[in-house]
Amino acid sequence: MTTLLLADDHVLLQDGLMERLSRQPQFEILGAANDGEAAIKQALSLKPDIVLTDITMPNKTGLDVLNELREKAPEIKVVILSMHNNKEYVLAAMRGGAKGYVLKDVSSQELVQALDVIAGGGTYFSAGVSETLMESMTDLTKPDSDDTTPTPREKDVLVLIANGACNKTIARELNISVRTVETHRLRVKKKLGVTSTAGLVKYAMEQGWVEQDSDT
Repeated sequence: MTTLLLADDHVLLQDGLMERLSRQPQFEILGAANDGEAAIKQALSLKPDIVLTDITMPNKTGLDVLNELREKAPEIKVVILSMHNNKEYVLAAMRGGAKGYVLKDVSSQELVQALDVIAGGGTYFSAGVSETLMESMTDLTKPDSDDTTPTPREKDVLVLIANGACNKTIARELNISVRTVETHRLRVKKKLGVTSTAGLVKYAMEQGWVEQDSDT
């Protein structure tokens, strides 16, 4: 049995997490907190095996929770569950000793898998987070590059994105995994210096790879 403490200031999300995870026989939820300060207090009192925490919360952030528990209760494993995948947050979590960093857009099945891996002594990072870490490490060792041109495979992915296909559809069309699609998407965003799907679509249209709807 792995005991959990959940920390997130979005009540609906937290209720959904509690409902989903409580149905797993290997987990016992000891409590839930809506801000960082409460999360730290409950963790020190309840001593869960794992604290699953958001980053952006009132009073203290998830990174504050991570750093304070590392000092006061290092036996508690801290896992970041966040919508943020920027380099600063990911690297801060790594430096703070987080056992995992899971993005909020993963399936509940993947979250359960992540917690199982961490409970067993491993670490787990979502595909997008792993890509961010790889890019961060690469940026430290490689010279600046002027390469901003998508590869042929990245172009294939871009065209499908611009045509409104989701990651699963793209994976099926190109006979690759969903994680590979996510990796291509992240790499193209970095190359083009865009942060949104709209930016990718605009680029594809500017290149003449897809036609703009005549009704728009």
